[in-house]
Amino acid sequence: MMRLPLNHVPVGRLFVWLPALAILVIALAAASCSQLAPASACNLDAPSASAAGPACAEQWIDANVAINQLQSFGTHNSYKEKIAPAEMALINERLPKVGPTLDYEHRSLAEQLDKGARQIELDPSDDPDGGLYSTPLARTILSERGIALEPYDLSVMAKPGLKVIHVADIDYRSHCLLFVDCLRQVKAWSDAHPRHTPILMMINPKSSGIPWAGAAKVIPWSKAAFDRMDVEIRSVFGEDQLLTPDDVRGAHATLRDAVTSGGWPKLGQARGKVIFTMDLSPEANAPYAEGHPSLKGRVAFMTTYPNAPEAAYFTMNEPEAQQAEIQKLVREGFLVRTRADADTVEARSGATARRDAALSSGAQFISTDYLWPDPRFGTGYTATLPDGATTRCNPVNPHPGCNAPAE
Repeated sequence: MMRLPLNHVPVGRLFVWLPALAILVIALAAASCSQLAPASACNLDAPSASAAGPACAEQWIDANVAINQLQSFGTHNSYKEKIAPAEMALINERLPKVGPTLDYEHRSLAEQLDKGARQIELDPSDDPDGGLYSTPLARTILSERGIALEPYDLSVMAKPGLKVIHVADIDYRSHCLLFVDCLRQVKAWSDAHPRHTPILMMINPKSSGIPWAGAAKVIPWSKAAFDRMDVEIRSVFGEDQLLTPDDVRGAHATLRDAVTSGGWPKLGQARGKVIFTMDLSPEANAPYAEGHPSLKGRVAFMTTYPNAPEAAYFTMNEPEAQQAEIQKLVREGFLVRTRADADTVEARSGATARRDAALSSGAQFISTDYLWPDPRFGTGYTATLPDGATTRCNPVNPHPGCNAPAE
């Protein structure tokens, strides 16, 4: 059949097609639009998110709500894989009280983030020359007993750099043995989801191992190790994807002055960003601040004393016993991370008092080992925000009118 070029199609036939073409164009345009209404259609000065207009709640929250006025869940020891059965039996043999506390695992970092985790914990161990953790003692002991070992590729442990393992020699299986590989996994997910609410990357450096003969001599963290950590972080994340102490401090004299006077950015300025924090005691964190007043030039925030010039973030692991203290810090403007469960206790019993206390504490980030239930325990215990939200308005330090999920 001979086909006429478009400029030879009879005019009358075009008039027949025009309504259908118009409908098709409108449908394609609607499909390509995001769920957010155009900013010009939203009343960002409305008294509440729900009053800002149709599909405008997120934009209202972006414009009006600071990140310390929100709350999200995350995971504890987010990198951790399951301990092999023979190795778990060895741990239970030698450390019967410790074994049950290590008997949990996490899905991949990407799966956790897909599920709604907005706090990830990494436990780096210093290994500047490489090879310190290449031969876990548990594998050596079992091999000497003639017990077959489950295959596990440890070849990357020979490389210099920070390693991410829970307990040297016995709980070393990780979704990312190299610190930079963990960071790359988070960055890849973040790049693919640029409107995510901020991800808190909590760093818990390890400075001790197990007291068994032949165990690895874990290197205590030093200022030089902290310097290397910052270098590794910046090798993966660009400045535009980091929210640093310098960003928050701005023109204030100290970081503490900034966060207690509204210095945290609004959510719209922080979407797609990651925030690094140091989970150590104030004394152990001190070398990180040395030579960096108010953490000037540093990547991470850190736990310190509430009146210290570097104060901006606190790890408070006991939401029941520390409820009043957490709420006070949150109201003053600080970021706090707490735990909904610990040591597999809640998952085994099904108890929810700790999880409920964490939610009501106002801590902006709550970690769990159970975004999904562990079917072995039969309790169905999980820990997430109510109503399936990823990030919600903070129950203790809310912005007036914040009455819709932020993500």
